[in-house]
Amino acid sequence: MTDTPTIKYKQLLLKTLLGFLLVVMALPMMAQQAKTYDEAIILADKQFEKQYYLDAKAYYQMALRFKPKDEYATAQIGVIVQKMRENIALEEAYYEIIDLADVLYEEKAFDKALEQYKKALEVLPDDEYARKQMDSILKSKAEDQEKNEAFSRALEGGKRFMVTQQYDQAIASFEMALTLYPSHQIVTDLMEQSRLLQVEYNSKKKAFDEQVEQAERYVLVKDYSGALSHYEKASDLFPDDIYVNDKIAEYTPLAVKQKTYQIKLGAADELYMEKDFNGAREKYQEASALWPEDPYPSDMISRIEEQLALQRQDLDKNYQRSLTAADSLLELQAYTQAKGEYNLALTLKPGSSYPEEKIREIEAHFAAERMAQESEYQDIVTFGDSLFQARDYDLASSTYQQALAIRPDDAYPAEQLVKIDEQLAILAAALKKDKQYNALITEADQLMSSKQYESAIIKYNEAQTLKPEETYAAAQIVAIQEMIANAEKQAAIDKAYDQQLLLAQRFLQDDKLDQSKSAYEEALTIKPFEVEPKNQIAYIDSLQLDRIQKAEIDRKYVAFVKKGDSLQQLEIYAEAIVAFEAASEIKPNEAEAKQKIAGVKAIQDQIAAAEAAQKAYDKAIREGDQYFTDKSYELAKTSYQDAKRAKPEESYPVERIAAIDVLLEQLAAERQQRYTEAIAKADAFFDVNKHQEALLEYKIALSIKPKESHPQQRIEACNVVLAEKMRKIKGEYDLAVIEADKLYAAKVFDKAIKGYQKAETIKPDETYPSEMIGTITRYIEENAITDIIDTALIINSGVTERFDFDPIPIKVRKSNYVLVQARSTDGSPFKIIFTYGSEKGKNGGFVVQVPEEEDFNDFIIRVGNQYKWFSEDNNWISIYPENGNIEIKLVRISKIQ
Repeated sequence: MTDTPTIKYKQLLLKTLLGFLLVVMALPMMAQQAKTYDEAIILADKQFEKQYYLDAKAYYQMALRFKPKDEYATAQIGVIVQKMRENIALEEAYYEIIDLADVLYEEKAFDKALEQYKKALEVLPDDEYARKQMDSILKSKAEDQEKNEAFSRALEGGKRFMVTQQYDQAIASFEMALTLYPSHQIVTDLMEQSRLLQVEYNSKKKAFDEQVEQAERYVLVKDYSGALSHYEKASDLFPDDIYVNDKIAEYTPLAVKQKTYQIKLGAADELYMEKDFNGAREKYQEASALWPEDPYPSDMISRIEEQLALQRQDLDKNYQRSLTAADSLLELQAYTQAKGEYNLALTLKPGSSYPEEKIREIEAHFAAERMAQESEYQDIVTFGDSLFQARDYDLASSTYQQALAIRPDDAYPAEQLVKIDEQLAILAAALKKDKQYNALITEADQLMSSKQYESAIIKYNEAQTLKPEETYAAAQIVAIQEMIANAEKQAAIDKAYDQQLLLAQRFLQDDKLDQSKSAYEEALTIKPFEVEPKNQIAYIDSLQLDRIQKAEIDRKYVAFVKKGDSLQQLEIYAEAIVAFEAASEIKPNEAEAKQKIAGVKAIQDQIAAAEAAQKAYDKAIREGDQYFTDKSYELAKTSYQDAKRAKPEESYPVERIAAIDVLLEQLAAERQQRYTEAIAKADAFFDVNKHQEALLEYKIALSIKPKESHPQQRIEACNVVLAEKMRKIKGEYDLAVIEADKLYAAKVFDKAIKGYQKAETIKPDETYPSEMIGTITRYIEENAITDIIDTALIINSGVTERFDFDPIPIKVRKSNYVLVQARSTDGSPFKIIFTYGSEKGKNGGFVVQVPEEEDFNDFIIRVGNQYKWFSEDNNWISIYPENGNIEIKLVRISKIQ
């Protein structure tokens, strides 16, 4: 796996440090080259000029060995140290910039990375790594530019091929573009569109070829109207096809001519059906002249000649048959058929008067009908013309046909019908064009809506080519080009935004919160309405706030732990425990503070055990010595044995027990009597539940007769009862201490003192309560605001003394305590009544109970919780001793922090 640039730089830094160590190790060897002060200075100056500061420093230090107080060498060393510090600062700044540059380089944000590498070179101009990275970036950018140009050529070529419907070439160009940028979505979409268009084109081409093939088949049979219809269908598929358009131009007049031919042929056929062979022959001759290559008119003329030849073979009979048929038809008013038979008879015998007369009669009938219709003819033609002008060609066509029925030989209606066909052809072409145009526009609009802009442009171009006069397609092309330009701008914005997000995430992973936040803020300036940067900035702010709070917690925790350690070293164990407990409250899950509490308490337990042992020892020795003096040897021995158990290492109890054993041996005769007396006293005490006194007498009895079971059993019974009493006392003591400690922690010092005093009363031999009372007293003393009395004075019983003071500042009144140091002059107990007030009068007070002893006592009274104390500007206090004289040496108002 290759190293990242950051790792490489850490390795480079490590090598630099190792090199530095090697240089430092080599200093003694370099320094050995200087033999004198002057030589050392010369060598040092040379190294300094070369900026070999470590070597120069070594020689200056060598010079100082020759002249320890040399000012020049000392000053130069100072300059070198400063330069080395500056170099270290430069290197730190350099590595900070390089780290950022490398992150940007890895995320391919080359422009920003290039800026950072340039900044790095401003710090260290000769740095090869930064130059190498810059060269790499410039090379990558050049390669990217070449790659982008090749990509653009392939992309634009593919687009051009799409416009010319050369889809195979378009797909090949897009495939080439994708080899350069495989995941480029626009190219992928264009290639897919090309494939779809290719399928569509091939399908249209197939249909086109089929229509052309059909048209050419109709051409072979000279059905030009049919051929024209198929060519027009082919043109619908590919309107710009030159071959088809040429064929349409070639066969359109032929189709019109063929239609006229068909009309004349129809008229000839109608005459033929009427057996007007002469008239039919004439019409067929006209049709044949219009379309000589069609044999049908000639064939019909030949058939007419054949018919006439057959009729002439039995002329009279056929003549008479035609007249008979004609007369019958005339009688039935089948005028057209009758005329045909009369025409046939006249053809057989030209000049015959009867058929001529009958024909004239029929024509007269037709003339009469025509006369009846003639008045409508001009109106019909005029109406047909108005419809023609109004471009209602379907209705105009039927109107002209109606006129033609009235005047079959009139050329005008027939000419108008030809014009109508021409106009309908023009309209059909225009309609087809409109249909093609609208289809292209619809398809282009859909492609544009789906953001397939390149394909949409192709379709809009096709539509514009089809109808150049229309502006919509051109406007849409301009709109798309603007969208593409905006999309490119948006793509650049998205890229810059994504790079900033990646950079911010990278910094966040590396726990560089300030840099990460700056990157997210930069992302937010690029896209102000994005939610993620805002959320991440809030998250980083919360992290930083948490760290600040944690740092503050750590600071307080460490401060309390250090305070506890200092107090522990000063053997102020109670206050040390309070400090460690405060630390533990700040960090409840931290084991260190709990362990320190346990350690101090263990020391306290050891001290308490040692003190208790010493206390028990001293008491036992005092009692033993007194008993020995009183010649109560058994009791003395028991006390000395208690002393030995308390402090086994002491020799005095052992010596005294040995002496007593000698004396008791001498007094063996009196043992029984003393044993009996001791048992009697012990049993009497035991029976009235005086177990402590009974225990002493049983121990005397056991010391006289160690083998007796009765005293031993009773001693064990007494110990059980006394242990239970002690357990209860210990429980009450512990409870009192716990409550007092809570009050102390809450800084309710007056109640805390009462709690410690209660604990002291329960177990007078414990030192912890008195230590804590002393701690509170010192705290109150150290936080003094003002001393009302600071010199000892005596106030007699029943006398009130008033003392003035400046009002206490309002902001500290609620935390006020009053410390009183006083004693009874005669050792008797009594009360001291304290009253305080202002110019308005008395506002409140408190009472102090002086105990029965002559020593000074500390009294701490909480006044900050009294409403009138903190709400009024109290400026005097009075003292009234009741039933005893009092000596007061201090009355101090203090505050708690």
